[in-house]
Amino acid sequence: MSIPLYRMEEHNEAYYYWNLFIEKGYIGKSGNYLLHVDHHDDMEGGGYDWDFTRSDVSSDISPDVLSDVSSDISLEEARELAYGRLGIADFIIPAIYQGIFSEVHVVKSLVRKPMVLEEQFVKCVGGCELIRGKMIPFLHASWRGRADSPYRFFTWREGGFEPITIERDLVLDIDLDYFCWDDSLKSVPPKRMEITEQAYQEFVQNPYHPFRILPKRLLRAEEEAGGYYLVYEEHIPRKEPPARERILKRMDKLLGWFVECGLEPKAIDICRSRCSGYLPAGVHPWLEEEFIQKLRKMMDIEIM
Repeated sequence: MSIPLYRMEEHNEAYYYWNLFIEKGYIGKSGNYLLHVDHHDDMEGGGYDWDFTRSDVSSDISPDVLSDVSSDISLEEARELAYGRLGIADFIIPAIYQGIFSEVHVVKSLVRKPMVLEEQFVKCVGGCELIRGKMIPFLHASWRGRADSPYRFFTWREGGFEPITIERDLVLDIDLDYFCWDDSLKSVPPKRMEITEQAYQEFVQNPYHPFRILPKRLLRAEEEAGGYYLVYEEHIPRKEPPARERILKRMDKLLGWFVECGLEPKAIDICRSRCSGYLPAGVHPWLEEEFIQKLRKMMDIEIM
């Protein structure tokens, strides 16, 4: 059977596709293995305008280890959450809390590093806040496998290019910026949104404006040719992307590891990250096309 492969523009969409994989029967409802290949772990949590506890825990799941507990959510709800609430760095934590994944393996380094293995949890506070932490047996063990638990336990792995054996249904999740940047933030261009003159004046005249006292000072207001703009910019020196030959070597190294481990994903999703700017326009689409061609040589994939 061919392995279905889905492509997306930005990574928050993955949450929707993972629920689609469940609906189509590619993967189980819970307890799957996520292999996340990206320059970022995307494991941010936080508070949301969303009640994560409103769905009942599925009655057809009999959990006995870790976080094999699944909450029912419709595909339309998954779409609403992915596109209306989640960003490009916090879409994995909700999937863990939902129970989709009980093992999360992040490969973000381009060089071989020792594998980090740790039992962790995602806890839901007040129905709307998701917190990630390290599992401490004498504090958390009694919550394992309980349907009323505010915790979802999972195995965390970080590091790549060591032999691994995966016994659960595997979702291969790849951000194409992995092949291109040693520090992806250096590629993100300034972004701006036009605002009213009144909003501009409120921003520049009030040193305690809510947008001026964010954790990072990444927003500023500008006036240009009679227009007023709110500008977002990461103040990091930009570099040219690595040479094509270097990118191709990175692909071969990753895919060689896939072959060594005998990876057999049940479904694959690929993120372009070109709208956010993490993958430069000059690199796409040839990078995507090249990677898919190489992937075809080692797996029977079907572009969906």
